[in-house]
Amino acid sequence: MRLNNNPGLLALEDGRTFRGRSWAAEGEACGEMVFNTSMTGYQEVLTDPSYAGQIVCMTYPLIGNYGVNQADEESARPWVEGFVVREASRVASNWRLDETLDDYLRRWKIVAIEGIDTRALVRHIRDKGAMRACISTVDLDDASLVEKALNSPPMENRELASVVTTDAPYTFKSEGDERFHVVCYDFGVKRNSLRQLAKLGWRITVVAAATQA
Repeated sequence: MRLNNNPGLLALEDGRTFRGRSWAAEGEACGEMVFNTSMTGYQEVLTDPSYAGQIVCMTYPLIGNYGVNQADEESARPWVEGFVVREASRVASNWRLDETLDDYLRRWKIVAIEGIDTRALVRHIRDKGAMRACISTVDLDDASLVEKALNSPPMENRELASVVTTDAPYTFKSEGDERFHVVCYDFGVKRNSLRQLAKLGWRITVVAAATQA
């Protein structure tokens, strides 16, 4: 794992800031600040379309120790705007390992920082509510980044279905005897949802959200 350890900054729209270290892609991203309490499954979180437009903080203190693999993806790509952890693991070991987490985030140009007090961050947004935020490795000025967070689009009434939906129809085959053939409109469907339906004997044709009935 090749962590770059350059400075990184997270700024919330209410003026609270957190300084840490960059460990994935360099750059800047804004989105709604949220958290996830999972001990494992960070790759499923990253690729969950419901996190589109959001910066995710993982509450578990060590993230990345088993890397990533194609089998655990909930969609074709990660959707988070940014990623925040207490500590990024320097070692990735798993028999299904395809890629280290930092290489995966770097490949998808997702900015991530480590080394901040994630407990303080989670308590703050738990008490104050989800809010806009910016994460940056290029703008390390507190006031500037807070201003960018304030000027970023709010999640309320934001239309993201057209962003996360499939580009082309595809079929998810049933497991065992086929009992039904159903059409699924993709407003951000996860692969695990399709897998569970397939176990019931459903063959599923997934279509884009704007498909005409």
